[in-house]
Amino acid sequence: MSEYRVVKPERLRELTVGIFVKLGMPQDDAHRMGDILVDADLRGVLSHGTRFIPTYAKWIKDGWINLHPQIKVVAESASTVAYEADDSLGHLVSVKAMESCIQRAKQFGIGAATVANARHCGAMAYYSQMAADAGCIGHAVTNGGVLMAPYGGIDPTIGLNPLSWAVPTNKPWTLNLDMATAVVAASKVTQAIEKGENIPLGWAIDHEGVPTVDPLEAKKGAMLPLGGVKGYGLAIILDVLAGVLGGGRFGANQGLEKYQQKQQNYSHFFMAIDIEKFIPLAEFKDRMDQMIDRLKAGRLAPGSTGILLPGEIEYNTRLRHQSEGISYPVPVLDELEKLATELGVA
Repeated sequence: MSEYRVVKPERLRELTVGIFVKLGMPQDDAHRMGDILVDADLRGVLSHGTRFIPTYAKWIKDGWINLHPQIKVVAESASTVAYEADDSLGHLVSVKAMESCIQRAKQFGIGAATVANARHCGAMAYYSQMAADAGCIGHAVTNGGVLMAPYGGIDPTIGLNPLSWAVPTNKPWTLNLDMATAVVAASKVTQAIEKGENIPLGWAIDHEGVPTVDPLEAKKGAMLPLGGVKGYGLAIILDVLAGVLGGGRFGANQGLEKYQQKQQNYSHFFMAIDIEKFIPLAEFKDRMDQMIDRLKAGRLAPGSTGILLPGEIEYNTRLRHQSEGISYPVPVLDELEKLATELGVA
């Protein structure tokens, strides 16, 4: 079992910025990476936060990530845009894409963007939240991680294809659904390995297609779709939006031959809907609060302490982490500190 150490989020952000600057990333981009990665940690999604930094550093050193990309618009209309990301880190081009969606939504009611030839972009909730903060309904999709078996198969031939929807409310928290189409994100299996723990039965299968609780065997096999055939079907549709429509990689063979030379060449899809084009924002938020309050007023199941909505737990976790610090496995922090020392970051 791993030991844990509490780290202040401000220190994690400083460390993140320092590491990326030393790796050659422009200052503004490094600060944005600090915001995005620590945001995931604050929300309690440690699987997609600063623990990824050593992996990103390796990709940068191996030439898999372009720190000075020439991001191009390859197709455009009044309300849509398609980007070619030039091997950029997915977080940065995803921010650019969602900013474009919000701008177009404010003018035309809806804005959508695709991104091809990018890298891993972390937790999708950050980008959908951008839209919600701007008074829009936000949607973000990536077709990352070809690690899931299709329903009825055992080989990993489809991406985990996470999605997020974010909706503004009058509550202190935003309704924000952030989920993979697998039972869990693959990083949860990695975390189980780090902690020396088994995984629940039903998360994954081994190489022979047998359900397993051993995370090491799961790594050799495949993740399982959420809800069986329903999660599998949803993963396919999201792969269409992010990959097929966007002109990027998709499915097991990564779509086009040129994408087969490098791993994890992701595609993304983003959308923003301006609420004011349909209903006054204040009225919409009032109606959202009515919906939330009615859900919470229902009878509780035996043993339940309350009815929660997507985004509520993450908000409460953020408050706790901001005041108490973030509890991190010591091996993960040791790896971060080792990288920082190698790069000369204090």
